Amino acid sequence: MSRLGASSWRPGRGAWLAAFVAAAAAGCSHGRLKPQPGERGEVIEAEGWAPLDPQDVLGTKQRALAEAQKKAVERVVGVFISAKTRVDQAVNVDQRILANVKGYIRKYDLVSEREDGGFLKTRIRALVLYQKIGDDLKDLGLVRPPPPPGNPKVVVRLRARGRGKEEFGEAAAQGVRRALVERGFLVVEEGHGDLVVTGETEAHPIEDARLAGFRSFRARVSLQAAKANGEVLSQKSQEASGLDPSGPVAEGKAYDAAGALAGEAVAAELLALLKGRVSVVVRVFGFSGLDTVQRFVDDLRNNPGVAAVTLGSYGEGKTELQVTTDDVAGEELAAMVLRMKKFQFTARSVTPYEVEVDGR
Repeated sequence: MSRLGASSWRPGRGAWLAAFVAAAAAGCSHGRLKPQPGERGEVIEAEGWAPLDPQDVLGTKQRALAEAQKKAVERVVGVFISAKTRVDQAVNVDQRILANVKGYIRKYDLVSEREDGGFLKTRIRALVLYQKIGDDLKDLGLVRPPPPPGNPKVVVRLRARGRGKEEFGEAAAQGVRRALVERGFLVVEEGHGDLVVTGETEAHPIEDARLAGFRSFRARVSLQAAKANGEVLSQKSQEASGLDPSGPVAEGKAYDAAGALAGEAVAAELLALLKGRVSVVVRVFGFSGLDTVQRFVDDLRNNPGVAAVTLGSYGEGKTELQVTTDDVAGEELAAMVLRMKKFQFTARSVTPYEVEVDGR
């Protein structure tokens, strides 16, 4: 018997009433499916399938619904990260995002429920909190700038001056690593690196009666970035302070902050040297939903010369994308966008590094 059992699935009075309620809910969903103040959400329609099991009608319905919710969240995930990142980080995304889809769906309406080819197919219209998904993906390190050409491995080694200061050297190194990762570099702990960042760091206490029970330290981090063959690419020094009631904690904060500043300075110079690529901000005004954004992002990624497309922000009628190209500046990228046959674009403004268009 391929259906969910005649006794449980017969469209009697209760079924007709359920169908009427579902239809009524679908009709008013755009009024009901609205985010709460301070939330950013989008109504996404998705369908989930579950194999028919006449012995477990309720379980079948629950599995089809859960799959539909997962599909709705997956569609939003696809806007924030590329297909390659989705594949490379499948375990991370599945365990940290898709395993908790209810945390991203504020509410939903049942659109339809039907049997087809041995499956129960459930279609829903769900209010998906896209900004929360984007924030969580960013916290996981999945939404970040594309790597520089060649995606070089970077090793960071710092030494703190002074006896017993080894742990503070590591605090500064962590600040450097964090800054490099945020700029798209692949940082490895040990082993062979294509680039090696080395340096020294030291800190001194700041004596000030106005600190009133707090301790303060000023740290300085000096860095040198070189290729594996010894060719020096960048040299930078930065200083920063740390404040805390605990002396060691204040000192650690100073090392970390100075390391982050020095790492950011080195990363910026390395990117300028290594990149034959151009970063262009593309702003589109007028897209009606994330489905349209997804189609546009997919089409843009397929163009020759476009290395990466990352969603920067979305909401209030404006979509902002960070587009990395292989020597394709704003004017050429704008022409590429305006030629897209699936959309109707008109240009607002075009500069070498920013493109603004109206689209639908």
